[in-house]
Amino acid sequence: MAKGSRKPNPSALSLRFNSTTYQHHEERVQGDTSRILAPDRWLSVSILSLAFFGGVIDGFFPLAPRGFAVRANSVICSDDSLRTVEPTVVAPDDYQNDVDRLVAMRSHPLDDLLALANKLEMKWRRINWNQYALIMMHVCSEISNRRVNDARLRQQSERFAMVTLSHSKMFAWEYQSDLVEALGYQRSSATTGGWLRERHDKAGLWLQTWRRLEIETDPSFDIKDPKNRPVSRVIPPEPRLPPGSPPSAVKDPKLRAQYAAAIADNERKSEKMLKQFPLQTHGQFFKARAELVLIQLYSQPPFRTTELRQYLETYLRDTPARKRILDAVKKNTK
Repeated sequence: MAKGSRKPNPSALSLRFNSTTYQHHEERVQGDTSRILAPDRWLSVSILSLAFFGGVIDGFFPLAPRGFAVRANSVICSDDSLRTVEPTVVAPDDYQNDVDRLVAMRSHPLDDLLALANKLEMKWRRINWNQYALIMMHVCSEISNRRVNDARLRQQSERFAMVTLSHSKMFAWEYQSDLVEALGYQRSSATTGGWLRERHDKAGLWLQTWRRLEIETDPSFDIKDPKNRPVSRVIPPEPRLPPGSPPSAVKDPKLRAQYAAAIADNERKSEKMLKQFPLQTHGQFFKARAELVLIQLYSQPPFRTTELRQYLETYLRDTPARKRILDAVKKNTK
């Protein structure tokens, strides 16, 4: 490295994957297991939004998750987009049981934890993609938190994160953005060729997540605007009926059609808010983290500024961000 250049400073950016990165996601699948809430359908928006909007909204997001169909004491995926080739029936508490199994591995050798992690990876991608992502976030955390700054643990955690991120189109962006944080800027490969591939792959996964954020964020949708908020239950047009009654309960055909349309519109609002809320509230934080990681990755030799520029031009619309990253790398590698 030339005189005056700066080496990446590990203290400048801590990317050690830990339980806090998914703590708020966990609340989505806890509690009332009789309903088995799909993790992309519940608490992250409903609870955060209560504080965000500064008011009491009854129930806020009442819509039942469509990813699961409850059958007696078990659930089965009913949405083709949430499972792989064959549906898998699981008990209501199966997710939490597997989390507990991972935690119990803390007193076992690392190889035992890795064996369980491989089994859970294969299991949960046949059940529900969002819960698959959550389980794998647990896996990465349990591996990396065994010891601080352990190269082997970091490699294993990053390996599972990369495997999971290869399916990122199947689960929510917020899980993708949390999983990619398991990929630090530290070099793991012993050889120069291995490091070049490692850096290329890590940068690609960070940039893919950033690109998805840009594509899926709707700047015209104001999450603070009351008109964009769904209601807990649509009020039927006939006073005799309680809120949330099915359209079939409305006797008048014209009113029944209007009521059904109102329910459909409220569901659309709910889906829109559920998608946009994490994108808009976490997006800026993610971009700041991504910038720092990319700068640190490409401030290490061998210097490949041209590769970075091509990557940025391929993935990012944000011209000022591309310039900031390139300028910082050039400064660091002088």
